[in-house]
Amino acid sequence: MLQNFTISSYLTSFRAGACITLLLMLLSSCIPDPLEVKNIPVVKPEIVVATQMLEEETLLVLLTKTFGALEVTDDSDPLKLVEQIAVRDATVSISGPGGSYELSNMGYGVYGGVNIPFEEGETYELHVSSETLGAVHASAVVQKKVKFEQINADLYYNEEGDTLAHLTYSLEDPREKNWYLMGVQEIRREHIIHNFINPRAHTELIDDYDVPGEGFTDQHRVIPRVYDPGDTIVVSLSNISEEYYEFMKIRLDNRHNFMEFLGEPVHYPSNIVGGKGFFNLNVPDFKTFVFDQ
Repeated sequence: MLQNFTISSYLTSFRAGACITLLLMLLSSCIPDPLEVKNIPVVKPEIVVATQMLEEETLLVLLTKTFGALEVTDDSDPLKLVEQIAVRDATVSISGPGGSYELSNMGYGVYGGVNIPFEEGETYELHVSSETLGAVHASAVVQKKVKFEQINADLYYNEEGDTLAHLTYSLEDPREKNWYLMGVQEIRREHIIHNFINPRAHTELIDDYDVPGEGFTDQHRVIPRVYDPGDTIVVSLSNISEEYYEFMKIRLDNRHNFMEFLGEPVHYPSNIVGGKGFFNLNVPDFKTFVFDQ
């Protein structure tokens, strides 16, 4: 079953932009210095998968390919790099208890599908086939959605004169063991892809092992990003699987960046058979804030 999904109908909405931001912000950082190494054997590129649900029935899939360490420099433009490594010739489908659904190519390696009847707790299969890079597949369980109970964001001025984002939030933590991913991303009125690969995006992992009872309240200062009055941020909260939590923990603990994640050699855990990356199914809760002028 083919679902109509156009870039004009979804990328023009603020929430869609925020969701793809969450999809891509985990891949972004500064470009490393070029390595002065010669005679490195050429490794066949592999498909790298990143996924993000938007609402309960929409799925976005980002497909890129790995590249050699010498193919980029410190002056490489992230947008041009994404254009270079995006997988554009793929056929992408998702299948589950409700049937099979083909995703539409939205450009920049992003494929999307709507009206997919995802059910919490059910397993779904992702299938990707590319004429140039081959085929990969993966499976994932739809995670239970968890929302912010309350959240507030304001500016905090530290002793050095920097202006940071200060978040105060609470959530209702379900009884079962849970792992959370919280993201903070500034949204600008620029080319939409620039927002998606913004190296200033912030990611925080939360393990409810230290959460007393079923309630959870915390404060967090987004460091080192400096904000200005009038800036707009999107804060997202996702209930994620333990496997995806461990995947993200390794990346954040080791300061792995956009180039290192997509380049080779790569030694991340992955549930993608035949490729790299991670297939996860969780619906984020989004909150938008504009800092007071």
